[in-house]
Amino acid sequence: MKDRLTFFDNATVVLDARSITQLLYMYSAIGELFPKKNTNLLWKGKESDLFLAAKLMPAPRACYVLDIDSKDKSLMFDFKTVTKIKNTCKLIKQSKSNIKLCTSFASGFYFELLKSSLSVSNEDIVQFDDGLINEIIVPNKHRYFKFIINLLHGFFCFTPRYKLFSDKRFKIIYSSINPNNIISIENKQIVDISEDVAKNIYQISLKNINIENAKSAILMTSHFVESGRMTQSEYQELIRNVYSKLKELDVKDVYLSKHPAEKHSNDNFYNEIGLILTYQDYPSELLVANKHISYIANPLNSTIMMSYYCKQLKKINGVVSYYTHNSPFIDERIKMIDEVLSSQRIKHYVL
Repeated sequence: MKDRLTFFDNATVVLDARSITQLLYMYSAIGELFPKKNTNLLWKGKESDLFLAAKLMPAPRACYVLDIDSKDKSLMFDFKTVTKIKNTCKLIKQSKSNIKLCTSFASGFYFELLKSSLSVSNEDIVQFDDGLINEIIVPNKHRYFKFIINLLHGFFCFTPRYKLFSDKRFKIIYSSINPNNIISIENKQIVDISEDVAKNIYQISLKNINIENAKSAILMTSHFVESGRMTQSEYQELIRNVYSKLKELDVKDVYLSKHPAEKHSNDNFYNEIGLILTYQDYPSELLVANKHISYIANPLNSTIMMSYYCKQLKKINGVVSYYTHNSPFIDERIKMIDEVLSSQRIKHYVL
């Protein structure tokens, strides 16, 4: 831990996060910096989620709630929000020290705007886990168009050839999801934080999650409707099938875990089919860590991989995975999860 913190000496630290899980990764790696006066949090999520995060772990002293849609197609043409981001960065830049930027999504228009507005060099970017896509080499599309949009907003950045961990500009990665695999990418400085993340997940879960009945399950939802991959009726039918499969497996209680990007259009539906909403806004990894969770339903996200590297799958009897056909990298995701569950002798049901 001390070697990690040396990198941040005499610097203004900016944490860029949109979910409690992303903030948990950062807290696990550099938590001693959180109460320092030169640590700033840029929170892209809802203010209510930030309040919950502060209940689960210490919050940085300076927090800026943006509550924005940071997807390229939304933000590129939202000049009002772009101005808001630039003005927030000006407040942070008032410090004379250099800036170290920690982020879980070092790609896209929002990130490039942030990097430019804060005047952060490539050597001062620290990447954290975001999800399974970090292990997949993803090319950037429409690079010349994005370059023109960047110029329109007043900063020079030619979009790199690859996204996220495959972006050759940034060398420092703090990862707990299969760090050995990431090492194969040339010239990266990989820091394995899985033990620290596992310790915090266990302690926070033990303190805050109370599930009474053995053989319970967690059902993680997705933002398929918000992303336009499914209609609401199609999505609800899929979730109904997932819930029915859990009940076929003789699960007693099924706890909801909502995706951070999901809105409220399905809230009544979740309640009607019998999901328990007590911990719906908590990170799914905290629920999986509970000793009474025996089954997991997931939309092929990173929770299975995270729980595996944190050694929290030993009590799991079965996993139900679901997806929509226009989701990206389906075959790769299924293969990753299949391999992990097979190694743990856990049954995998794919809907």
